[in-house]
Amino acid sequence: MRSAKPIDTRTVLKIYFNYPNEIGNAQLRELFDIAANSTLARLKTKIRKLQVEEGLKVLNAHNVSTKAAYQYAGIDIEEMKKRYREGQRLGLWDGLN
Repeated sequence: MRSAKPIDTRTVLKIYFNYPNEIGNAQLRELFDIAANSTLARLKTKIRKLQVEEGLKVLNAHNVSTKAAYQYAGIDIEEMKKRYREGQRLGLWDGLN
């Protein structure tokens, strides 16, 4: 994996399903746990490079492709869904928002 640490399974899935095409600064900050603007800018540059390599496009020039961001982070959505279902089965999400 070439990126900062991904956060918890619920957040990964929430962002993925709420923003299926492209994500902005707020979602990137939440996904990668980033506070500094300079770190965010470097991250977006790396994701945009991957976007170009993969031929992915976004409508808003300030955003990046959700698929490219998850690919950059090495996040496997199918694996995350499986983990989330297992967490539900074990009662880990009970009482959480």
